Amino acid sequence: MLCRWCAADMPDGSRFCLKCGQKTDVAAIKALPAATPSRLSCVTCGASLPPAAAFCLECGRPAPSTGNLEALATVLVECMAFLRARRQRRILLWSFVLFLLGAVLWAATGESPAAREVQEFVHWSQAQTVVDASVSLNPRSFSAHEFTVPPGALDVTVTGEFSASPVGPPHGKGKGNESGKDADNGIEAYVLTNPAFAVWRTGYSTATIYQSNSTTGAVIDAPLPGAGVYDLVFSNRTSPNPKTVHATVLLRYKSGWPNTILRMKERLWNSIGL
Repeated sequence: MLCRWCAADMPDGSRFCLKCGQKTDVAAIKALPAATPSRLSCVTCGASLPPAAAFCLECGRPAPSTGNLEALATVLVECMAFLRARRQRRILLWSFVLFLLGAVLWAATGESPAAREVQEFVHWSQAQTVVDASVSLNPRSFSAHEFTVPPGALDVTVTGEFSASPVGPPHGKGKGNESGKDADNGIEAYVLTNPAFAVWRTGYSTATIYQSNSTTGAVIDAPLPGAGVYDLVFSNRTSPNPKTVHATVLLRYKSGWPNTILRMKERLWNSIGL
C-alpha cells in the first residue's frame, strides 16, 4: 500500500507511514498480515519494525535505527572527549594562576637577594645610595650623610658595611704607645633622625636608631620608623688621630601595595593555621 501523503510504499495494514509518520486511513483498506521480518522494536509500544522504518507503524513514534544509535554514540564520545579536554585546560589554567600568584607573593614579600633584585627591577623595592666612598675623618671630628625617606615608604631599612683605618702614625712615641695605637683604630657609627642629629652635634646625648661601639668595621642593618629626614654619622670625636672610613650603605624601602599583599598572605596563613 502507498502513503497518501508521501507516496511511500508501506506494508499492508500500517496505520502510520514509516517515512513521514503521518496517519493512514486503514478503515478503508483491508489489513493484511505483515510479511516482512523486522529487526527493530519500538521503544514506546514494543511493536516490531522493518529495518528501514523511521517511525513506528503502531504508535507513530520515531523509531530507533542502527545508524541513529551509532551516530548518537559518536556524538557522546566526542562530547566526552571535549569535556575531558576542557577539564584539562581548566586544570592547567588554574595551575598556572596559582603558580603566578605564588611567584608574585615570593617577589613581593621575599627577603632573599634574588627576591630583592626582582623587587628593585619592577620598582616594588627601592634602593638608594646613602654613601659609597672613602671618607676622611679629622681628629676630634665627624662626617654626616643626610638622606630622606619619602612618604608612603614601608619596611624601611639602612643596610651596608663600613671599615675604618688610621691615617699615618698616631700621636706619641715609644713602644709604650703600641697598645694605645691598637685601641685608637676604630670609629663610631650612628643613624639618627635629623632633629636628634641636631642635638647630638652640640655634644649632648640623644636617642639613636643605630649606634656602634668604637670599631674598625661593622655591618649596618637598621630598620627606620618611616618617612622623614635622617643622618648617617661616622664619628672620630674621641680620637686625636685622623682616620679613613670606607663605607657602602644603602637605603631600602618598599612601595605600599606589595606590603598589602604581605598582610593578605599573613592573614591567609593565620586563617589556615600555618
